[in-house]
Amino acid sequence: MAYQLSIEVFGSGEDPNHRSHWGFMIHQPPNTTGDLLHVRLIDLYRLWYEFESRSNTDIVDMQALGLCRLAELTPQQRLQVIQVIKSEPAPRDGSRKCQDWVFSTLISLEVEELVPDGTSEFWKGMVGRTAREVERSIGDRWTALDSV
Repeated sequence: MAYQLSIEVFGSGEDPNHRSHWGFMIHQPPNTTGDLLHVRLIDLYRLWYEFESRSNTDIVDMQALGLCRLAELTPQQRLQVIQVIKSEPAPRDGSRKCQDWVFSTLISLEVEELVPDGTSEFWKGMVGRTAREVERSIGDRWTALDSV
């Protein structure tokens, strides 16, 4: 059975000081649980993050608004994707945030040919956008989580 790699979008991002949170979700549709791979804020003052992996996590979360499908993965590709994501350093420079980390990680995934060409460039243009703007730009690759 194939795995789906997506970016999960949490929060509306309407407030410029509180952008939507992005993380990678790997799951096997139609299952509603999967592996969430993201960076979480550990120090607001210094804007430091740390990598976190949550297995068997509910995709439908109170803060999660939707999923953007990036790629279908074989079991071997899934393991490769997880390794690439885990290898990307979490932001600790006082300026980069979770969306910037997702963008950097997408570059690495694209180099390894695990996501389609152009994926990182597209998401670079989404950094700082609201969840609604992301949804409109994604089109039919977006799954609203209130409909799952």
